[in-house]
Amino acid sequence: MEQEKILSTLSEKLGETSFSPQTLQKYVELNPVAEGSEPDEAYWNKAVNFLKGMQGQYNHDVATRVEDFKKNYKPQPTPPTPPTPPAPPKNDDELEKKLKELEARLDAEDSKKVQADLLKKVTAAMKAKQANDDYVLGKTLQGVTFDTKKTVDELVTEFLPKYDAEYKACRGYGTAPRTSDGSGGTQHNAASRYFERKGKKEGWKKN
Repeated sequence: MEQEKILSTLSEKLGETSFSPQTLQKYVELNPVAEGSEPDEAYWNKAVNFLKGMQGQYNHDVATRVEDFKKNYKPQPTPPTPPTPPAPPKNDDELEKKLKELEARLDAEDSKKVQADLLKKVTAAMKAKQANDDYVLGKTLQGVTFDTKKTVDELVTEFLPKYDAEYKACRGYGTAPRTSDGSGGTQHNAASRYFERKGKKEGWKKN
């Protein structure tokens, strides 16, 4: 009998089985029928009993392994999902720009207040040094940005020579820039002009 026919008959006699056709074919190959003879009842009984016994043992082994797996199985903990980072706020650049503009404006306002306070203090201190001509003093300090690292006394020392130069430019070189009576040299200048005219008229003052 051909091997395919033996395999087909064996499958029918065995009935439902867990073995694959490849496994049954391997059994037939390992247990061949003598050449020129047909499988007898003893062959079929031996084959069926052997395969059913193997199937029972196979099913038992599989069931045992499944139970062992169930008992010993420890599921791997699922790693926590990392939190989604918060979306960056929109218009960060615009917000930063506005903050810088606000900071710059506040700094400018503070600087103006400091300069105004220094102007008031320096003006008062220079007047205390007989720089009493308000017009000349205003011209001297006009548009000045004071060095905030210097004291008021240091600033007065710095600007008094500038006041004197401005006074001479505005009032004439014959006038004393600063006098104790606050006149700014006006009386001295008038007297000088009087004696100059008198000398020319009487001939004792040359041109």
